[in-house]
Amino acid sequence: MLLMTDTAEMPTLTSQLTNASSDTDFTELTVGTSIKTHNSCTRLDVTSSNGESSRNRDNEIRKSYIATPPDIEAEMEKWFSMADRYGFLGDNSAQQPNAEQIQREVDRSTKWAGMAEHTRLNGQDLHVFRKTHKFVKRVFKGIPDGWRRDAWYFMCTDGLRAAKNDAELHEQYNFLLSKASPHERQIDLDIARTMHGHIMFRQRYGQGQRALFNVLRAFSGFDTEVGYCQGMTNIVAMLLMYCEEERSFTALVHMFLRDGLHDLFIPGFPALMESFYLQEQLVERYLPKLHHHLLNVGLSSDAYATRWYITLFTGGVVAYHTLLRIWDVYFLVGFDIFYFVAIALLKTHQDQLLNGEFDQCIQVLGSTMTVPDDDRFMKLVKRFYERGSRYIPTLRTNYRSKKNL
Repeated sequence: MLLMTDTAEMPTLTSQLTNASSDTDFTELTVGTSIKTHNSCTRLDVTSSNGESSRNRDNEIRKSYIATPPDIEAEMEKWFSMADRYGFLGDNSAQQPNAEQIQREVDRSTKWAGMAEHTRLNGQDLHVFRKTHKFVKRVFKGIPDGWRRDAWYFMCTDGLRAAKNDAELHEQYNFLLSKASPHERQIDLDIARTMHGHIMFRQRYGQGQRALFNVLRAFSGFDTEVGYCQGMTNIVAMLLMYCEEERSFTALVHMFLRDGLHDLFIPGFPALMESFYLQEQLVERYLPKLHHHLLNVGLSSDAYATRWYITLFTGGVVAYHTLLRIWDVYFLVGFDIFYFVAIALLKTHQDQLLNGEFDQCIQVLGSTMTVPDDDRFMKLVKRFYERGSRYIPTLRTNYRSKKNL
C-alpha cells in the first residue's frame, strides 16, 4: 500500500514487511536466473548485536553522498568527448546520427512543439498534449529526445490530472531524505554497478550517483513494503537521464500507482509471476512453434524473463535507443505493452531460437537482444498489442483464479 501524507510529521507507510534487495544483480543478470519467492531476497539486519556498527556503516555511506558537492562541469568534461549522443562511453560510432537523421529529429521536434500547450502546475512549467490519433501515432514513432521529459510525465500522470498533489509529494521527498533507510548499504552497492558506462553515473559519488541514491533511498521510505529491490536502480537511472531528482521521484511514484508496480517488487513478486504466465499464454497463441520448441528444450519464461519485467526492460535487454522507443509507448499505454515487446523480441529472434538447444537459446535470451530496425520493431509491437491486448484481462483473471484454488 502506498501512502501520501501532508501532515507535519509525514509518517511513512505502516506495513511491517521490508523487502531488501534480491541477491540477483539485475544489471548484470546471468542467464537462467529467476526469482521464485521473497526468500531469495537478502534482508538487512539492523537490529542484531552488530546493530551499532551497522548504523555506523550506514552513516558513513550517507556521508559519502553528502560530502563536498561534485564539480558537475568537470565530471561531464572528463568523458563528454568520448560519449555517444545518449551519454554512453565506448565505440558507439555506428549509433551517431548522420545529417539526415539529425534533420529528421529537428523536424519531429518542431511538430511536437506544435502539439504542446504550456501550463503551470504546482509552480512548475509543464506541457499538455491532446491525446488524439496523431499524438498516439507520433508516440509510437518515437518521442524526440528534447520532449521526452514533459511527454513522459504528461502520460504517466494521466494527462497531469494525477499530478495535482505533486507539491505534497515534493514535500514528502525532502522529508524522507532527512531519514535513514535500512536499505542504504544495498542501494550503495548496486549504484556502483548501475549504468557505469554512462557519463552521468560513472563518477563514484558524483552528481548522478548522488541523485540515484537519494531517489531510491527516499522511495524505500515511501513504500516500506517494497523498500528496495534490485532492478529499481536501472529504472530510476532512466528517469534521471531526463528528469531532475524530485521529478524522478514523483514520476516513480506515479508509475507505481498507475501500473501496480508495487506488486512487482513485494515479497513473492506476484506481478512478476503473473507476467510469466501471461507471456507463456501469448507466446503459445502467437508463436506456437517457438512455444513448443522452448518447452521441449526446457525453457519457460521464468528462466530468462525475470530481468525483462523486474527492470521494465532496462536491464540490458535491448540497446538503449530501442529501450527509449519501448519506454515511450510504455508511458502511453502502461505495463501491458511489455508483454507484446516480449512477443516481438521472440518473434525477431525466432529463427535463431528454433535452431538452438537449451544453451544456445538461453544465451540469446540472456544477452542484449539485437533489434535491426527500431521503426519496424515498434510497428511489430503495435500490431501484437492491437491484436492481443483485449485478451489480457481474461488471461489475468484466469491466472488469479487458478492461483486462488
